[in-house]
Amino acid sequence: MEDYILKFLNQTTIKIDAVAIVKLVVILAVTVAVVIALTVVHKRILTRLKSNNDLRKAQIYRISFRLARWIVIIIGTIAMLSAIGINLTGLSAGIGIIFVFVLLAAKDALQDVFNGGMIMTERYYNVGDAVEYEGKEGIIVSFTARTTKIKLLEDRTVLNVANRNISNIRKLNHLVDIDLPLSYDLSAKDAYSLLDGVCEKIKGVEGVENCEFKGTQEFGASAIIYKIRFYCDPDNKPDIRRAVIKTVQSELDEKGVRIPYQQIDIHEK
Repeated sequence: MEDYILKFLNQTTIKIDAVAIVKLVVILAVTVAVVIALTVVHKRILTRLKSNNDLRKAQIYRISFRLARWIVIIIGTIAMLSAIGINLTGLSAGIGIIFVFVLLAAKDALQDVFNGGMIMTERYYNVGDAVEYEGKEGIIVSFTARTTKIKLLEDRTVLNVANRNISNIRKLNHLVDIDLPLSYDLSAKDAYSLLDGVCEKIKGVEGVENCEFKGTQEFGASAIIYKIRFYCDPDNKPDIRRAVIKTVQSELDEKGVRIPYQQIDIHEK
């Protein structure tokens, strides 16, 4: 690598004269002007997209602007180097070697950017979607080419998740299931009648969109498991779920029905 650098320096003649300085100033001015123009247009379009609440297009446009800005800066830099007589043909081999090292060092960052593109093109999720990440539920508040921000539902903290981990992010829907154990002593007719009434009460809980009794789920060791399903906004699901469980508990207490627990009977001979 050192031999290559010395060889390159010997083959390169840097010309700093009046003409080269003029070229440098012109190229620099054009580059800066293009970047400023891109920034102004970017801000105007971004403001319009946000006012229309088109958050997905806003995110895509923000990433596209950053890419365009870097392309302009790189082209301007190459033009300025050429203006002062630097041999870019000879420099290309060295850039290639450096580029390989950069690729190896920035493998994770490049994967983040690649996955960021997949998020946009394949529509993995949008801003505002409810998701689950490593057992924690939250709302997508923003995403860039490298990271996705998730606001957790429980404590409203924000997680920054590298886009290389998008396979661990799962979109949630409005559906919530509750498996409710009831005693074998309660007849199927009474259980179904009771839980139909419980579902009607759940429909009155604030934030619940609908509720339905799905029937018998399974026969457990000490109870029959029945399934209740309700629908709500994922953003408020933890609070609504607690309110629903409280309603179920109140209804069972009012009807004198207890939730069974596993017991061990000891028989003496």
